[in-house]
Amino acid sequence: LLFSATLPPQILKLSEKYLRNPVRVEVGETNKAADRIEQKTIRIGHEEKYSQLLQELKEREGTVIVFVKSKFGTEKLAAKLRKSGHTADAIHGDLEQKKRERVLDAFRNKKHRILVATDIASRGLDIPHIEHVVNYDLPQAPEDYIHRIGRTGRAGAEGAAVSFIAPEDALKWRAIQKLMHPDATPDPLPEGA
Repeated sequence: LLFSATLPPQILKLSEKYLRNPVRVEVGETNKAADRIEQKTIRIGHEEKYSQLLQELKEREGTVIVFVKSKFGTEKLAAKLRKSGHTADAIHGDLEQKKRERVLDAFRNKKHRILVATDIASRGLDIPHIEHVVNYDLPQAPEDYIHRIGRTGRAGAEGAAVSFIAPEDALKWRAIQKLMHPDATPDPLPEGA
């Protein structure tokens, strides 16, 4: 059996290669975010992201996961947030399993308000009290956007997701829009994208 919130084309090809007469069972829509997640986008220059993040944290209450694209970026941003007076920790694929568990337990127990993460935390992480997701960097794969924002708004709770869209992210954002709203006309790309 293979369970996943989404099945990207490369996984479907892999399953077709090794499975005989597979049966696919879908529950709900795989390209749609939960209804109780308020989504917000902010078009922003790369150099303005940190000050905007601080503003978003100031305006929001509760726990937050901030997604970044690199392992190094998680550590750097968590340290910067701590210097700014926030309780934050980082999680990424290079951490040993015991360290990952300690970081998640501390976040689960609200020792840290902010968890800065790579996409390692976008799937399978079930912490009901997560109130906000910030896509500091957009994901490489459009499907990962749905997984990321799905960390909030769980079990009937409301949640909020904000995505920073720098000029260099225009094509990634268009791919996310196309995945989530295949019949809609996408927003025009900014000049130079």
